[in-house]
Amino acid sequence: MNAFIPCRILFACACVLVSPSLGLQEARAQGAETHGPSAEQKAEIERAVHEAMQHDIQSAAEYKLPKDFFARMLPLIRAIRQAHLTPPMQTRNMPLAVTIRRTEAMPELQAILQEHDMSARDFVMSLTTFEMTATMSDAPPADRKNAPPTEP
Repeated sequence: MNAFIPCRILFACACVLVSPSLGLQEARAQGAETHGPSAEQKAEIERAVHEAMQHDIQSAAEYKLPKDFFARMLPLIRAIRQAHLTPPMQTRNMPLAVTIRRTEAMPELQAILQEHDMSARDFVMSLTTFEMTATMSDAPPADRKNAPPTEP
């Protein structure tokens, strides 16, 4: 899985760049570069991104799919398609928490989820966990060695 840049990391980077101790005029006067993060800031951003990605991977690996996953998910997906909705699914550049919030922010989707007795979190986590498990079951043995253990 490639690294992604969560919104909170970008916000933190912006906060670091607008340092109250060194104003933009002072930075220019001292000849400091003001067009991007320093090497230390870049390294910190990369560490934070890696940690966030690992947290999401671990969360999906530990999430238990309900025993009736297919029985519940297939009619739910059918209803979503019939309503011509596109849920904001997890992507490589969007953390799970953002995907869940965006799912919760869609009133039409929320109504369908409620009709099928599923929360936005369970919907996103179930699909993410299923996709991750399917991907790992298709992965070559060498790739599986670095993956976190998943729930059976």
